[in-house]
Amino acid sequence: MNKDPQLCPLRGRDRELAVLSERLAALAGGRGSTVVVTGAPGTGKSRLLLEAERLSRPYGLRVLRVSGEPDAAVMPGEGLLRALLAGPEPVLDAARARALATRPDHRYWLLQEVQEGLERVAARRPVLLLVDDLQWCDDLTMLALRALPGRLAGVAITWLFAGRPGDDNAGYTETRARLEASGATTVRLDRLDDDAAAQMARDVLGDEASLAVLALVGGAGNNPLLISELLSGIRGEGRTDLPARFGTLVGRRLGRLTPDGRAVLEVAAVLSRRIDVPFLGAVLRRPPATLVTPLREAQVEDLVHTDEQDLVFRHDLIREAVRATVPAAVSRAIRREAADLAAEFGHSPAEVAALLTDSAEPGDEEAVATLRRAAAELALGAPSRAADLSRRALALTAEYSPAHRAITVETIRLLWLAGRAAEATALGHTLLVDGIDSATEASARLGLAAASSQYSFAEAVLQCEIAVGSAALPLAGRAQALALMGVNLTMMGDFDRADEVLGRALAAAAAAGDDGARAVGLASSSVSALYHHRWQQAVELADEAVALSRTVRSDQILWGAVQWRSWLDSLGGRPDRALQSAAEGMRTAQHDGQAWLVRQWSLDRCRLLYDAGRLADAQAEAEGVLAMADELGAGNYADCTALTIAARVALHTGDLAAAHRYDAEAERMRTDRAPLVRRAGAWLGVLVAVAHSRSPARIRELLVQGAAAIGSVGPALGTPVDPADDVTFVRIAVAIGEPDWAERAVTVAEKRAAANPGFPFLAATADHARGLLAGDSDRISDAIEIYRQFPRSLPLAAALEDLAATTGEQSRPALEEALSLYESTGAIRDAARVRSALRKVGVRWRGTRSSSRPGDRWSLLTATEAAVVEKVAAGATNRQVATAMFLSPHTVSTHLRHAFSKLDINSRVELARLFAQRT
Repeated sequence: MNKDPQLCPLRGRDRELAVLSERLAALAGGRGSTVVVTGAPGTGKSRLLLEAERLSRPYGLRVLRVSGEPDAAVMPGEGLLRALLAGPEPVLDAARARALATRPDHRYWLLQEVQEGLERVAARRPVLLLVDDLQWCDDLTMLALRALPGRLAGVAITWLFAGRPGDDNAGYTETRARLEASGATTVRLDRLDDDAAAQMARDVLGDEASLAVLALVGGAGNNPLLISELLSGIRGEGRTDLPARFGTLVGRRLGRLTPDGRAVLEVAAVLSRRIDVPFLGAVLRRPPATLVTPLREAQVEDLVHTDEQDLVFRHDLIREAVRATVPAAVSRAIRREAADLAAEFGHSPAEVAALLTDSAEPGDEEAVATLRRAAAELALGAPSRAADLSRRALALTAEYSPAHRAITVETIRLLWLAGRAAEATALGHTLLVDGIDSATEASARLGLAAASSQYSFAEAVLQCEIAVGSAALPLAGRAQALALMGVNLTMMGDFDRADEVLGRALAAAAAAGDDGARAVGLASSSVSALYHHRWQQAVELADEAVALSRTVRSDQILWGAVQWRSWLDSLGGRPDRALQSAAEGMRTAQHDGQAWLVRQWSLDRCRLLYDAGRLADAQAEAEGVLAMADELGAGNYADCTALTIAARVALHTGDLAAAHRYDAEAERMRTDRAPLVRRAGAWLGVLVAVAHSRSPARIRELLVQGAAAIGSVGPALGTPVDPADDVTFVRIAVAIGEPDWAERAVTVAEKRAAANPGFPFLAATADHARGLLAGDSDRISDAIEIYRQFPRSLPLAAALEDLAATTGEQSRPALEEALSLYESTGAIRDAARVRSALRKVGVRWRGTRSSSRPGDRWSLLTATEAAVVEKVAAGATNRQVATAMFLSPHTVSTHLRHAFSKLDINSRVELARLFAQRT
C-alpha cells in the first residue's frame, strides 16, 4: 500500500540515530550533551529532529522546539522566546520577559533569565531542546544558543541543532564554531546510499521499485527530499517519467493548482515562509474567507502544511522554488506594498523592515523612517541586525543631507554595539569629512564615547573630541564629554593632556552643577596623581569622588569612582580591603540590575583576586568575564584585566598551552592605538616568552617598550600598575643581559617609595628589587618583613625564593616557606620549581595536601568552589548562587565547571548524588 513519505521509516540514517539514542539515554540519566546536525537542503535534518523527539518519548523528557525563520528581521530573541513561552508550563514568565525587552542591557539580563529558567525546568525533568534551521535564527536567539550550552554544562539538557553547512551568516558561523570548540558532536548528513534510497522507494510505493524508478531516484542524487517529491508524484499519477530537477517538480505541482490557487501561493511565497491568512488577504485585497479554497489546494498538493497552528510552506526549498516563479521586479513591488499594509496591521517596525530591506528605492523617506525605527527597536537585543537595517536606511538617503549625517551617527553606534569596530571607525571618518554641527549629533557622539570607553580608549577620546567641538553641545554635556575624555586619556597614557582636559572638565562640571561629571573628573585626577607618584593625593581625590558619586544616580556615572578606590587599596598591598568593596559593589549592581556594572566589578575582581593570591578564583572570574563578551562585548579594559590575569594564572599553574593561547589573543593589544595597552600586551608577551624559554633576543624585543617607558608617567608594564612587577622586570632584564634597564627600574621604584612613606608596600618592592639586583640578602630580608604585613602571598614567596638563592646553606627555611605559600595559592608551576631547589639541598617536600585521604577529590576544591557546589547540590540555580555569593552567574558557571573536572563528574545529578554520599 502506498504511504506518505513522512510516515515511512527513516532510512539510511542508522549511525546518526544510534548517536541520538545514546545521547537521549544519557540525558534520561541526567547527563546533557550537544549535537550539531548539518547537511545540504533536503538531506533530512528536520526529519532527524522529529525522530529524536519520537525516540525521547519513552524517557518522559521535556521537549522544547526552536525554529529559525528565513524572513530575518524578527524581534530580538523571538525564536527562542516563542519556544520558552509556549505550552501549559512555560519556561519563562511572559510579563517578565516583555519587561526585560525594554532594558538598555536587554541581552545580558534576558540571557540570565533564560539560563535560570532552563536550569529550573531541567531540575524537574531532563530537557531535549531541538533547534531547526539554526542559520535563520535571529541575533539574540543565536547568541543564547552559542553561549548557554557551555554555561549550562552539567545541567540535564541535550541541545540538538540542525543547520545548513557553508552558510555565510556571520552569527551562524560563529555559533557553529563555538559549539564545535566546546565539544559538540557534529553529525553530517549526506546523500543516501543506493540501498537506503531503494528501501525508501519500496516504503512509499509498497512494492519493489522498478529499474526505471530507481534510475529516477539516482538522478535525484539520492537526496531524501527530492526522492520524496519524486515518489509522491509517482504514487499520485503512476508516472515514472517525472523530471529530476526539484524546481520542475514543484512547478508540476503548481501546474496542478487552479490559476487562482497558484496566484495566491506565489504571493504568499513572496511574503514569508509562514502564511498569515488575514495579512495575505489584505495584500491580495480580498476577504480571508476567499483564500480557503486556494490554500486547501496547496495543502492537497503537499506544498504547505500546518505547523503549530500556523500554515507554512512544507520546506523552505519549496517556498524558494515557488518564489522563483515570480519576476524579481514584481516581487519587490509586492513586498513594498505589503510593507505599507503591515504597518496598518500593527506589525512591529522590525517586521515591516523585513519587507523593506529588498524592496525600497532610494529617496523613499517613509521606508527610511521605518528602517530607522526598526533599528532602534532592535538595538538592545540584536545590534548587528539593527546595524544592517540602519545601513540600508543610509543607502536609501541622499548623501551629505542632514538626514544622512544623523543616520550615519546612529549606524556608528549600532556597529559599535554589535562589536563591528572596524566598520564603525570607517563610517565615523566619513562624518569627520562631512562635519558635525547639531546638538543631536554631539549627544550621539557622547553616547558613543561612553559605550566605547571599555572597548577602545582611543576611540572614546576621538568621539569626545568631536562632541566637545560642537557649539551645540549643552554645558552639562560638555562637562561629561571632557570628564570622559580625561578618563580615557589616562587609560591611554597621555597624562599631560589628561591633566589639562580634567581641569576643564571640573570647571565645566562645577558651572553645570553636574556632580556625576565632577565625580568622574576627580576619580580621573586621582589616577593621574598616582602615576605622578603622589599616592596620598590619589587616595584623597578618590575618596572625594566616592563621596560625591554616592549622591548621584548610578546610571548617571560614566566611570566608577568606587571601583578606582578599590584599585588603590590593592595597589597599596591590601587586596583584601579591595575585595570587600567589590563584594558590596557587586551586590549593589545586582540589586539595581546594571549589567555593565556587574561586568565592571567582575573585570576588577580578576586582578584583585590575583593580587590576593587566590589564583583559582581569579581564573574563574577571568573566564567568566571573557564569556560575558557574548552579551556585553570585549575590548581594552577586558584585555588589560581579564585576558592578562587569565594568562598570568595559567603561567603560575603550569598551563603553558593556555598561556600561549591568551598571548596570541594579546597580539591585538600590542597593536592598539593606546600606548598603555600596547605596553601591557608586550609585558604579557614577555612573561609567556620567558615561560617558554624563548631566546633573549625575542624577550628583549618585547621588553624594549617597557624599558623605554620606565621613569615616564604611567605604567611601563601592566596596567593598572603593580609595584611587584618591578621585581619581575629586574629579574628578566638581568637574565637577558640588560643590567642598565634593571638599574633604572630599581632607581624609579626607590624614588616612588621615598615619595610615598605612607605606603610601605612600595618600600617592600623597592627593597626586593634592589636586593635582587645587588645580591643583597639583607635588603631582601627587609622586603620580606614588610611583605608579611600584607596579604599578598606571591610577592612574599618570590622574595623568599630570592633570599634562598643568596644564602646558600641557610636556604632551606626560606624555600620551605615559599613552597608552602605557592601551594596555598595553587601556583603549581612555581611550587615545582621550589621543590626542585629543595631537592638540591637534600629535602623532599611532601606538601601541604599530604594530610588528605588518598582519592579524596573534595580536598581539591577551593573554598569558593566548595561553597558553589554546596549551593548547587541543594538545588540552587547559578543565578541564585551568584546573588548569594556576590558573583556574576558567568563566574559561578566557571567555578562549577572546574569543580566538575576535579570531582570527575559531568552533571548536577551526579553532583547531588556524590554530595549526598559525602554528607
